[in-house]
Amino acid sequence: MKLLDEFRQQVRGLGELRRAWFTTFNLGIPFFETHVLPILLDADPPANRMDYESMQQQLAESGVDVRVFCDLRMLEADQLKRTAVAVHGVLPGRLGVREKWFGKESLFHPKVIFLEDKNGRMVLGAGSANLSISGWGRNQEVFVFRSISNNRQYQQVKRFFDPLLTAAGVDEAKALGVRRRFEGCDEDWCFAHSFERQSFLQQLLADTQADRLTVWSPYFSRDLASLLGRVQELAGQALKFSIVPDRVGNRYVRTAWTDAIAELLCSKVLTFHDRPSPRADEIEMTHAKLWLASGRQARLAVGSWNCTEPGAASFELRNVEAGILLNVALKTQIAGQPLKIGEKEFGTEEMLEDDELDPPLYPLPFELQVCFDWKQGRYEVQGRLFEAIQGASYRLRLPGVKKQVPLCWKGRQSEGFWPLESIRLPLADNEALLADHSYEVWRDGNLEYRGLVLEAEPDYRRAQGYDSLKDLLNDLVKEAKPGASGTHRLRKVLRHDDVPDDEPVALPVGASGGLSYFRLFHAFEQFRKRLREIGSMDELERLLFVCPGSMQELVSKVNEQVADSRDNTVFKWFMLREVDSLHVVALEAYAKHRAKYARTSTPKNVKWASLKLKPKQAVYLPPEIHGNAQYMKRLREACGYGC
Repeated sequence: MKLLDEFRQQVRGLGELRRAWFTTFNLGIPFFETHVLPILLDADPPANRMDYESMQQQLAESGVDVRVFCDLRMLEADQLKRTAVAVHGVLPGRLGVREKWFGKESLFHPKVIFLEDKNGRMVLGAGSANLSISGWGRNQEVFVFRSISNNRQYQQVKRFFDPLLTAAGVDEAKALGVRRRFEGCDEDWCFAHSFERQSFLQQLLADTQADRLTVWSPYFSRDLASLLGRVQELAGQALKFSIVPDRVGNRYVRTAWTDAIAELLCSKVLTFHDRPSPRADEIEMTHAKLWLASGRQARLAVGSWNCTEPGAASFELRNVEAGILLNVALKTQIAGQPLKIGEKEFGTEEMLEDDELDPPLYPLPFELQVCFDWKQGRYEVQGRLFEAIQGASYRLRLPGVKKQVPLCWKGRQSEGFWPLESIRLPLADNEALLADHSYEVWRDGNLEYRGLVLEAEPDYRRAQGYDSLKDLLNDLVKEAKPGASGTHRLRKVLRHDDVPDDEPVALPVGASGGLSYFRLFHAFEQFRKRLREIGSMDELERLLFVCPGSMQELVSKVNEQVADSRDNTVFKWFMLREVDSLHVVALEAYAKHRAKYARTSTPKNVKWASLKLKPKQAVYLPPEIHGNAQYMKRLREACGYGC
């Protein structure tokens, strides 16, 4: 994959990354996570689920802002997604841009890569390759990378990403700000996109006095002659057109034969050409899009523009397209030998319908943004309703939430839409979201739509844990650091697609599993020691909720153990008292490390509530012990259990 190799070189040419933003029409999430993400992290390609989790942890620790924007209608939310990388679906017609060129039929079609390191160096890539195995490995594509070397180029990039970040609800702190210093001397290019006031063709033809336009494109308007006529009008002068098409079955051009096409071919205003060099046998399709304007000057456009009216992004209805414009030598040629093409080489109606870029209609009258905040332990759902709902209402299914949530809308419009009534759902430990990253919209018992959940603060997600309480306590006895012993594993929900060696093993039968009282007391004392030695609130949060063997996991396993009728009652009693004692030390650690003006009591949320035992977990010692008040008093004092 040549593009993958070039991308690797671009990443290696930068320092420690700060941002990596991608746009694409369609998205292969497994391809991105398996091949592109490891390059950003300088990691080996993942081989199993644990590798993906390690990569996600590395991504969270690095602080790199990685996000992908794609056309919402082409986003298949049932794809296997193994990381928390942010994926944003875009509907051009609902972007809050001043220009009104985008409608329901408009595509979000740009293929752009923006890289920035922590020293402020920036690289922009653009071309024709989607983020998929076909785009990066099977098709013939074009893609170029350029260093952002001045404020003019930077502002072009900023005007492109600002509407996308706003529509995605990305915090302003993560947006592109003011820059006063740039590195590099790559000045002779510009970034053209559909959010600029000048259209693509206006930018391409400006000052060139072009008399010929050479175009590589796989897709064409049904009425190609009409489109070329409109390009002539926009140019304000006579143009000749040389077209290098991708041909279906190495024969058929994806447009219809008309009398007007025949006239253009006869007058030599239009000619079709082969590629300048042979295509490799393994190439499935020439998906490249190149536009070369030649005249007094020559300018080459490398980007996503197909030879269609929306694809040219220059007329009434436009797609969101983007690419890089390069000033090139007058002798530059991108067309090969002329092709002898007649009516029989043009597509039939059936073939054109099959090959048409026609994404399914977006089925909902509203847009949703569903986000789970791992640090806060809660879902936050926002939405905008654009059309009044008739009939049955819609309901939302969220991973980890048992009941569907009704969607209710405010009665007053704001900026042309009805906002969603606030939805905030706390969830102490959303294990389900680790494997199931999609939400579902249901109506009248029918699944209407599936979308992807965004994940905030993913470094607080707990993907690893222990198979048993015994394993967890044994590591505490050994004084192994959380997550460092190798005894912990992926949580069960993540093992469904692992290789056979990662299949879960059978757990030992019996609650205490041979744990002695000494090991029980020693393990809990080690955990109390860790809590007392914590140096910051962030370390405390991770020990309580995030790391394998966290207090949250420990309490959960104790609750399960106590519910097992097979265990010794006395052992259960001591185990519960040890958890109570641990909770007291956790409260002391919180009070020690809380922010200066934060409340003295711990947060009243489900995460902190999960550190307490279940209210029904009452276990009593045998009457001969429990009934001896003096003995019980001495026992509590000796163990430090309080009253």
